[in-house]
Amino acid sequence: MVRLKSSAILLGALLWPALSFAQLPNILEQARKEGEVVLYTTMTVRDFELFNQAAKGKYPFLNIRHVYLSSSRQAAKVMQEHRAGRLQADVLGNSLSALLHYKEPGILGSYLSPEAKHLIPGSADPDGYWSGMTTDLLVTAFNTREISRAKAPQGYSDYLNPGFRGQMAINSGVPYGLIGMVTLRGEEQGIAYMKRLGQQNLRPVEGFTHITNLLAAGEFPLAIFMQVSKIEAMKEKGAPVDWLPGSPTFATLSAVAIAREPPHPAAARLLIDFYLSAEGQQALARAGKIPLRRRVKSPAKEIDALLESGGLHVIKPEGDYTRYMKLYSEFIGVR
Repeated sequence: MVRLKSSAILLGALLWPALSFAQLPNILEQARKEGEVVLYTTMTVRDFELFNQAAKGKYPFLNIRHVYLSSSRQAAKVMQEHRAGRLQADVLGNSLSALLHYKEPGILGSYLSPEAKHLIPGSADPDGYWSGMTTDLLVTAFNTREISRAKAPQGYSDYLNPGFRGQMAINSGVPYGLIGMVTLRGEEQGIAYMKRLGQQNLRPVEGFTHITNLLAAGEFPLAIFMQVSKIEAMKEKGAPVDWLPGSPTFATLSAVAIAREPPHPAAARLLIDFYLSAEGQQALARAGKIPLRRRVKSPAKEIDALLESGGLHVIKPEGDYTRYMKLYSEFIGVR
């Protein structure tokens, strides 16, 4: 598990209450007057409804204007509005890599939510520019009719075994495998590993959901760097799929952030607080997400055990994301 330095944790603990409420001493009353908050998010309409029901139960006066966009479409909209000088969103929810992309040109503001101290260490920015709301773990997934647990790859080195050549699917849309290896082993060794993996005649498929469906149908026996939430949900439906953790297991973050100049500043802070609260995290778990707040259970005991084990490597993108995506596409055979 990636952990914050003790000094950063101490500083955060001191600043959370001050920065949260000194600027808006009556945040609840201010939010009540504003009455609404505009949320740009990659959360689907179905998942948002579960979350919104919980938010309405606690804050019935707050109208959350939910704008659902895929990650790339959201990025295009946000950058277009930013260049025009009229970003309409109060709160942005996306992958951590997307939010870091927004931070550089000054789109994001800083807000240290008092709820962030309850998250798993390392899942909130000590400067307040983003807070993780959910995670997903990247695991080895396999079709139980095609390969047994004992014969499936037990770690990243096993992915390079010639016996698995041509049998492994990988998501072509996100370079999580490459970024994970680079942040774990360093630039040179991480890229060298992915070059060798690319020689395994991988089967690139776009989208974790699509890979999950094809894996369950027996189109291939293995899927690597695969989201555990998708596999666990399919497993619960009775599909012949299962998974194995890595060593360490890569973890990705979906995060939430406040706009630098939100149209509804108090409501924006209140919404972020709710995302990170016990009630908000439980609502996300009911939608099949893996919460980041300590002592809030995920949809599966096996996932909770892995989260509590500490054997995770949180992927926090560094360097040129566009360059990594280009290298990743070359390595896995996407032209």
